[in-house]
Amino acid sequence: MLSFCCLGALSTTLSIASAQVAAPRAATRVADEKSFLVYPNPSNGIVHIAINGFEGRKMELRILNVIGTVIYRETITELNGPKTLDLSKFATGLYYVKLEADNASEMRKLVIR
Repeated sequence: MLSFCCLGALSTTLSIASAQVAAPRAATRVADEKSFLVYPNPSNGIVHIAINGFEGRKMELRILNVIGTVIYRETITELNGPKTLDLSKFATGLYYVKLEADNASEMRKLVIR
């Protein structure tokens, strides 16, 4: 049993009779697992986007500025390794890279210096 008590004008006691802690599970990689990686981050504007697990699906890739305005949009139907984008014409700051496919949506932060 674990007890905590505080001193002062008001007194409160918390007692925990039993607690269970789950052991962490080993990370397993399923062959069907989807991943979406944006690198390097921070970037000078040349950005690589690695997309895995979305083969055979139509995807929508968008770059959004910090207020949510779409500043770049591309429909991807085939994956041939990492996608490289030149975003060096955009101002330095925080952006979001959004990937949508079927009913799934993933978003990553990107900093351009």
